[in-house]
Amino acid sequence: MEANSDHRRFFELLDEADPLSGMRARFDLSHTRIFFNGNSLGPPPRGTWERLRAVIQDEWRNDMNAAWWDNDWLNLPRVTGDRIGRLIGAAPGQVVVGDSTSVNLFKLLCGALQVASRRSSGRSVVLTDSDNFPSDLYIADGIAQHVHPHATVRRVAADSIVDHLGDDVAVVLLSHVDYRSGRLLPMRDITESAHAAGALVLWDLAHSAGVVPIDADDIGIDLAVGCGYKYLNGGPGAPGYMYVASRLLPDFAQPITGWLGHAAPFDFEPDYRPDPGIARLTTGCPPLLSLIALDEGVAVTAQADPHAVRAKSIALAEQFAGLVRRRLARFGVEMTGPAAAAERGSHVSLRYPSAARLAAGLSARGFDVELRPPDLLRFGLAPLYIRYVDVYDCVEAMEQFLAADLVDAEVATTDTAAEGDLRR
Repeated sequence: MEANSDHRRFFELLDEADPLSGMRARFDLSHTRIFFNGNSLGPPPRGTWERLRAVIQDEWRNDMNAAWWDNDWLNLPRVTGDRIGRLIGAAPGQVVVGDSTSVNLFKLLCGALQVASRRSSGRSVVLTDSDNFPSDLYIADGIAQHVHPHATVRRVAADSIVDHLGDDVAVVLLSHVDYRSGRLLPMRDITESAHAAGALVLWDLAHSAGVVPIDADDIGIDLAVGCGYKYLNGGPGAPGYMYVASRLLPDFAQPITGWLGHAAPFDFEPDYRPDPGIARLTTGCPPLLSLIALDEGVAVTAQADPHAVRAKSIALAEQFAGLVRRRLARFGVEMTGPAAAAERGSHVSLRYPSAARLAAGLSARGFDVELRPPDLLRFGLAPLYIRYVDVYDCVEAMEQFLAADLVDAEVATTDTAAEGDLRR
């Protein structure tokens, strides 16, 4: 059969040859639904249940407060951070888990502005993509309004970021993958251009870590944040993480100076002294149960070869795009974002005027996708558990729904016309 086929058996054969096919069994998936929204919330790994049971029944119940030390709970933000570090190409001691992505972004952006001001008092601009994730924009605006009164936020189109790297830019704040279209920004090129212009770069890795290989240290990125509940499969509301390059850590300061970021938190000193390493980014007690679930999700994700994950992500997107062109274009459905799958993260987006109706039709047929009003549908192609045949079945379900919807519309038009004739 040809490389791009409309036969279901072709997609079954792709699954049989998939080197990642065994990863799907590591997740506790629904037997009745296919979730194409792992770019928003990943499913629970099977091992998460046992990890949480052991912590609650054995460690929490039997050890109580001593478990913070006896079971090494206090070090888990750094242990899990190093696991995430391996996924994003960061050497140990540069990633730590704690708080939400938005809070973490607040910490790192405040610290980055301070670093930039020490280098040059004239650098006070946060340069960002005007289509960046809204929460990132809100945090940047809030810092400029309430924390750093001399800072300003400059929003420009992603394609013109490099053109706006003036000598007043302190920090470039960007999402590695666009949350709408799935567009993958050229991290290395932008980072090198920003550094040449004297600016720091803070990357949001929420839609790329775990599905797109990232070489943070090799590229030389300065700072990064990300969440734990998408492709890292840490569960709803899982804590986020922070990356600060080792070259910046010794003098990096963040504004939420809580006791666990202290150099000696159990000395209970009245004045703050930051931890000499990555722990200086932490604040209060880690959310232990959420952190355990995240650690399990990251551990499972790390079992897969990241380059095999990326290769399957691209292949899934290519097959999806081919089916959409051949079977859905006649209904007015169109792909958004880059044409080349290699220029995307691991989700694709479709534009359709009645996107809400199409999403509801898919849901009724057992497929969950994400609606982004007014006319966008997002499909997360998480390579660890989404199969090629899932892509085929989903597109076929859309075709069946749209064909039936078209027939209903034609019947309604005919009935209206006939009613008009009777009234003449």
